[in-house]
Amino acid sequence: MNFTLGMTSVTFREKTIEEVVSLAKKASLSEIEWGGDRHIPPADAEAIYRAREAMEKEGLLCSSYGSYYRFGDNDADTFRAICKTSQDLGAGIVRTWLGRRGSAVMPPEMRADILEETKNLADIAAEYGQILAFEFHGKTLNDNGESSIAFLCECQKENVKTYWQPLSFSDNAKNLSLVLPYLTAVHVFTWDDAYQRYPLSDGEAQWKQYLSILKNADISTKLIMEFVKNDSEEQFLADAAFLHEISKY
Repeated sequence: MNFTLGMTSVTFREKTIEEVVSLAKKASLSEIEWGGDRHIPPADAEAIYRAREAMEKEGLLCSSYGSYYRFGDNDADTFRAICKTSQDLGAGIVRTWLGRRGSAVMPPEMRADILEETKNLADIAAEYGQILAFEFHGKTLNDNGESSIAFLCECQKENVKTYWQPLSFSDNAKNLSLVLPYLTAVHVFTWDDAYQRYPLSDGEAQWKQYLSILKNADISTKLIMEFVKNDSEEQFLADAAFLHEISKY
């Protein structure tokens, strides 16, 4: 069992590519998930080059490419560009979003269309050596463990996986336990029901519980830091130190 510690570049959307890499190195992280909405838009050759150069200089890797592709858009050309960008960054995971409606309100015919699209785009992802992984998020079909695991089992594609993160409206431990067979990455942060951010250590009991679930199941995965209180560099470094500490045991 092994946890790989990293960060999302969107943790600091206003910083440059080089500044993000420098912070990741300072925090003793080993990987970066580059966001496609700010730092590295799809097919942006200059941004890809800068990111690779900066990461190689500091001995860091690209854990994944955080795209904002929404299933239901049926845009194979855009998705292909996203997969190529992820490949060029040296990543093996493309993060995507499973539709635009929650599982409780998504019409069956829309779900069926998204399932078919996922199967088709999974084949494109495979051409580029990529895992297609869904953000675990509200207002998508991937908003709870039961819906997630049902969709993934129906999809039956080896390179279709899921992220997981705590949600303010759900049973987080149950959700995590359910998606373990398909888990590829965890987004790490501490916030409340109003999405107010706190130091990661304020969620110590919860995060120790989540990591215990992973450890007891002998699951190796990526722990990717995301939201930070006040977008503070100091808080980010403190959160990283805390994550290093609790992930050791």
